[in-house]
Amino acid sequence: MKKVHYGLLALILVGFLNCREANPEMTAETQMTESSMTPDYETFQKKVELARAFIKAHCDEDLAAISNMLADSLVWSPPSYNGNKWLGKEDLLAVLKNYHDAFDNIQFEEGIVTADTTAAGFWSGSVYPRESASNSPNIIRVYGTWKATHTESGKDVGVKFYNLMSFNKDGKMVSASDYFDANGIAVQLASED
Repeated sequence: MKKVHYGLLALILVGFLNCREANPEMTAETQMTESSMTPDYETFQKKVELARAFIKAHCDEDLAAISNMLADSLVWSPPSYNGNKWLGKEDLLAVLKNYHDAFDNIQFEEGIVTADTTAAGFWSGSVYPRESASNSPNIIRVYGTWKATHTESGKDVGVKFYNLMSFNKDGKMVSASDYFDANGIAVQLASED
C-alpha cells in the first residue's frame, strides 16, 4: 500500500510540474539572468546626485568643485565631431572655463521635452535590444536644456542637451560624452532678434 501512495505522490508531483504554463523563452539561464537583473535603484540615485552636483557646480561657475569631481584619468568626447577622439580632464575644464567667461546666469532644466510633458532627465539601463539589455546604472544618461545669458551681448541662449556620464567607486566622473548643437549657440548670438 505504501508503494501505491509513493507512486501516486510521484505521479502527482510529475503531473504538477508538467502542468505549469510553459514559456519556451524562459530557460533556466534566462530565469537566472532575470533574477540577477534586479535594478539597483540606490546606486542609480547616488549617481544621479553626482551628476546633479556636477551640473550645479557648472551653473555656479565653480571650476575648483568641478575639478574635484573629475577623475584625473577622465576621458571626454566633446559635442563637436573631432574624429571621435577622446579628450582629457584638462580639455573639459578649459572648455567649461570658456563657458564661464562668456556666459552668466547658467541654468540647467533637466528633462526630456515632449509634446505633452517633460519626462525625467536622468536614465540608465535599457530593455532593448535584448542582446545588450542591461539594468546596470553604470552609465547615466542626462537629458535637459541649458540656458544662459551671453556676457558681452546680453542675449539669452539655450541648447537641448544629452550626455552620457560614468563614475568610479570613489564617486569621480571617469567618462563623459556630450551631444548638443554647439554651433546653435553661435547662431543664436548672431541672429538679429
